[in-house]
Amino acid sequence: MFVPFLTFSVATSLFVRSGAALDIDVKDQKSIKEVAKTLAGGIVAQYNDGLKENLVPGLFPDPYYWWEAGAVFDSLIEYSALTGDNQYDDLIGEAMFHQAGERFDYMPANQSVSIGNDDQSTWALAAMSAAEHGFSTSKIGNLTWINLAKTVWESQAARWDNETCDGGFRWQIFPFNRGFDYKNSISQGQFILLSTRLAKFTGNSTYSDWAAKVFKWTQDIGLVDDTFHIYDGASAQTDCSKIERIQWSHNNGILAESAALMYNLTKGSEEWKDVVSSIVEKTSEVFKPKKDGVLYEVACELNGKCNADQRAFKGLAVRSLARAAVSAPFVSDTITSTLETSAEAATKRCSGKGDDLKCNFHWDPSRDADEQDGALGENLGALAVVQALLVKDAKAPATESTSGNGTATGNPTGSAPETSGSAPETSGSANLAEHDGAAGALAVSRGLVLAGVMMAAQLL
Repeated sequence: MFVPFLTFSVATSLFVRSGAALDIDVKDQKSIKEVAKTLAGGIVAQYNDGLKENLVPGLFPDPYYWWEAGAVFDSLIEYSALTGDNQYDDLIGEAMFHQAGERFDYMPANQSVSIGNDDQSTWALAAMSAAEHGFSTSKIGNLTWINLAKTVWESQAARWDNETCDGGFRWQIFPFNRGFDYKNSISQGQFILLSTRLAKFTGNSTYSDWAAKVFKWTQDIGLVDDTFHIYDGASAQTDCSKIERIQWSHNNGILAESAALMYNLTKGSEEWKDVVSSIVEKTSEVFKPKKDGVLYEVACELNGKCNADQRAFKGLAVRSLARAAVSAPFVSDTITSTLETSAEAATKRCSGKGDDLKCNFHWDPSRDADEQDGALGENLGALAVVQALLVKDAKAPATESTSGNGTATGNPTGSAPETSGSAPETSGSANLAEHDGAAGALAVSRGLVLAGVMMAAQLL
């Protein structure tokens, strides 16, 4: 899951590079695709090395949480679609199917000690990408990618919690997990994004109604403030009266993409146009604090406290911003500038290939490397920002009417969703006994969320 607090000791030993730095021409598609191929190949080599050890498709070894594996396969699905290089498609399909669990809801049993709503929705968004790009279904039998995404959506909609904070999704799914009492922006944001993408794919306004409702709740509660700062979360124990004001780039990217899709779905409404413009403007203001135009993870990068999760956020944020620029072209110039500057900077700080691929977390060339560089988050961030350059010229995402691989049903068994768009009266724990399904192995206990957030905030 996305760990919203900071680690407090990061070694700063010199990062030894393997070979010359990669080079990219951000205006040339051939150059972009060549760099993306090197980066994707390095990530797959990391995955295959781990697979030899744990023999479980879809997982990376410690210290990588399950969510990040979902983000990797989402990015590799996009890599296949954006570059036309489908050499990894079978590997991706096998991983996506294996981690879906016995109920095909991306809740494998061996993740139960740590699974959050944000983790589950990360994999659902990957399934959504597969549906939108017409990705091969050869590894998932008679299932469809869109039905996997819908099944997750339905399971999460049933967890809307009206008992505290007048709504919202809890970070954790199960009450025995630390963080169950925390309502964070990423859990809300990824549900909103899943809803908007489902609305676009299916034409079903139930999904967009939910997206609008959940976004309004984030504003009402103060996770998104009047000036469009987007904060980490709040505790249900205090009825969300105190907002933890740490800001993460990934939250901004997710909500920018969501708002852009809502602008598109509402045929250019002024309300959503203002939201898109405001989030994109605030993203530049907060996450580009220097004049070089490169993105920084401001909560932890400049003070050297980013953990393994947070080192992937920038790339994933830019990926969402690239999609936002397509759905809301009026922000395209601003986003393109960020994309090109960051992609060029990130690429120059990568070297090697395959098992030897090493990318630096700091895209700023003046920053020293550190011993964590070259790990999964850094390499994933570089791939995400590089291939984001291809999004504007890519084929439009498929819809249910054009793809031929979607159905009107909401889950793999074929039953249609009975959802009105209003919030179910549940506490967030009603589904605990239902989900005891299969697969996966990564049981890592989390630190106490609020204590970590507050400690981090004091150190910033």
